[in-house]
Amino acid sequence: MTTGRRHRSRRRLAYVAALLVTIVVCFGGTAASAPSQSLTTINVNTLPIANALPMDLGIQKGFFATQGIEVKKTLLQSGNDIVLAMANSKGDIGYIGYVPAMIGRTQGIPITVIAASETEATSEADNWQNIMVKGSSSIRTPGDLVGKTVALNALKGVGEVVVKAALAKSGVDPNSVKFLAMPFPTMRTALANGQVDAVWTPEPFMSQIISDGGRIVMAPGPVLGRYFPNGGYAARNDWVQSNPSLLAKFRAAINQSLTYANTHPDEVRALLPAAIRNIRLANWSPLIDRVQLLKLARYAKQYGAISTLPNFTQLFPSYIEGGKTLQATVGSGSFVTLRLDGKKVNELKAGKYNVVVNDKSTRDNFHLRGPGVDKSTSVPKRQGITWTISLKKGAYAYTSDGSSKRKGSFRVT
Repeated sequence: MTTGRRHRSRRRLAYVAALLVTIVVCFGGTAASAPSQSLTTINVNTLPIANALPMDLGIQKGFFATQGIEVKKTLLQSGNDIVLAMANSKGDIGYIGYVPAMIGRTQGIPITVIAASETEATSEADNWQNIMVKGSSSIRTPGDLVGKTVALNALKGVGEVVVKAALAKSGVDPNSVKFLAMPFPTMRTALANGQVDAVWTPEPFMSQIISDGGRIVMAPGPVLGRYFPNGGYAARNDWVQSNPSLLAKFRAAINQSLTYANTHPDEVRALLPAAIRNIRLANWSPLIDRVQLLKLARYAKQYGAISTLPNFTQLFPSYIEGGKTLQATVGSGSFVTLRLDGKKVNELKAGKYNVVVNDKSTRDNFHLRGPGVDKSTSVPKRQGITWTISLKKGAYAYTSDGSSKRKGSFRVT
């Protein structure tokens, strides 16, 4: 081997080693509350992605210990792997995409979603899970993926379903694209060395590829819908039936963790190595959008992940609260808006909602007031934050407390 080749080989090995260290630091090992005789251990199978961090933050903040729970984590590479592990009684609870949950349920694996987790965002600009290519790639549009190979973390999983559905919606035949399964942590190297033409990957791997000069070609989730549902926590039915009290305590702790993560994004970022703290974060919520979940299930059936629709009552029990996501925006051009599915809000039904606030101004903020609600962002600070709120019948107003005094209003019926 020549000296140049030896140096390149060493650099490649160092690169892979550094990546693996990053993954272990971020997501590996056992993340548990302080040991105590009074804590009950729950074995949770999870994934090496940033979306799983609210549970780690909740453990750190003591939310699980307060409920008498010690979490023992096992790291796997895909939701399908987690469903298979749970089918073999390995793990009590699994953090999985909704599509693997549907696959498991329709294939006779008795699992039930017990808590929500996150949604995708609204566009390529803010989404945390996209199709990426190298900066030098000739692929510029979804149509350019025809005949190309795209890496997914699993076949017949959430990735294949949403990518195929988004391609079709964009006018591209999904059968004209090849798919290859590989773990998320290896995708960056595979893309760099030309093993694949594109990758579908979440954070923190997406930002790492961007740092290499990579580009986003498509955000599949936002193509299908704003704040499209992605994943949650599921458990085996026998565990649910045998541990009703423990289940309620886990749900309380994870829901508190999701809500806290949304309102304290800097604390989520602090769990990451300094080099990747500026990644895009997911929109976490204890609520699920059942209308969009049904759309996802129909896509899963259309693209062969499932042969029949799951029983939604059994898979998504009523104790998981439903709700829509509102988008609040404060712009540097002194505008303040509140939208649902891209349309200005004038009237809403009473119930629970997520409010995703994108405050881009240092002179204005977003302030929402009405029956039972008085929440605001900071005037001098640019920030992204998500609130989970209950809207009651009556009049609501949103405004800026800063220089522009822009405002709007809507009614809840």
